[in-house]
Amino acid sequence: MKVKARIAPMACPQKYWDKTTEVETPDDLPQEIIDEILDMWKDLKTGRAKDVEAKKIMIETYNTIYNTNYSPTTNCGSCISTCFDGIKKLYKQYSK
Repeated sequence: MKVKARIAPMACPQKYWDKTTEVETPDDLPQEIIDEILDMWKDLKTGRAKDVEAKKIMIETYNTIYNTNYSPTTNCGSCISTCFDGIKKLYKQYSK
């Protein structure tokens, strides 16, 4: 059941949660999180985290912003790509 709860297109058979295909970005991020995104981008801008610590910070920040539960030690390419894309989107939004 834990796996089903993490997969967006899956709904709970007991109707505890609905399926979703969108991850919503909060409209009002605290300035310290915005600053962290802008600062971490230097370690991510090549499309690959500079080191394990940079990857961990990226995933933890993504989890905080989007209320997800990705493991900071994951090596799943899809999971890492999702986190990277989310952080990249926010970087573009706030770096203007």
